[in-house]
Amino acid sequence: MVKSRYPFPREGDFVVTRVIDIKDQYVYVELLDYEGLASEEHARGMVHISEISSRWIKNIRNYVRIGQKIVLRVVRVDPSKGHVDLSLRRTNTAQRKNRMKEWKYALKYENLLQFLADEYDDMGLEEAYDKIGFPVLEFFNDSYQETIEELKENGDEILDNLTEVDDEIKKKFLSIIDENVEISTVTISGKLKLKFSQGNGIELIKEVLHKAGQTVENPKVTRNLEISYIAAPFYRIEVISKDYLDAENILSDMLDTIEEDVDRYDAVYDFIRK
Repeated sequence: MVKSRYPFPREGDFVVTRVIDIKDQYVYVELLDYEGLASEEHARGMVHISEISSRWIKNIRNYVRIGQKIVLRVVRVDPSKGHVDLSLRRTNTAQRKNRMKEWKYALKYENLLQFLADEYDDMGLEEAYDKIGFPVLEFFNDSYQETIEELKENGDEILDNLTEVDDEIKKKFLSIIDENVEISTVTISGKLKLKFSQGNGIELIKEVLHKAGQTVENPKVTRNLEISYIAAPFYRIEVISKDYLDAENILSDMLDTIEEDVDRYDAVYDFIRK
């Protein structure tokens, strides 16, 4: 599973666990990313029945099953004894979904590091983490999704900042990422009708469309924004992003900006979504 730099999580962390035992009042889990005590393969934790749900529970087995992977919140940690108290009821659906998504990116990141280690006869996974995996993660505050996507898109520029990492390892790691990482995107587009009756209508159209294009505040999130000419008075707007809601928000902001100028100049305006 995913290797953490620390043997135990911190209080408040959301962790991915696997259920290993169920009692009448307790659920016992292993924390898949943490080594725990030297005598353990993984750190272990416990969820009291009161931390399963805010409702009264008749049978704890109706909520969890052996072998199930669940996202829990860390309530207390005693590293000296290896005790970790966890909670399910203190998480919500969005938190569990986001943590599991990030965990899957962490697994992918570890696989990439394993590919790197396999390029060398004397390098194991732990050494790959130490030589480049952890330094890169620290650069991105341990966000696995951002780490992978940014390395794919701007890897050379990013790794130039990590002077402590060997240049040959940088080159091989970027090559592995280029071969094995694809960033999924969503595309939203439509046909814009825009016409001004004023004599300087063409200049006004250029001004309005340029202003609309400036509504994108986070170019890292949006991979591409294009406004192209079809045939008077029609133009095509296309937003390509990693995130559907982000693409929707950008398109909405652009159209709001255009509508404000249209009302000001009393122009002909319509947008037909594709």
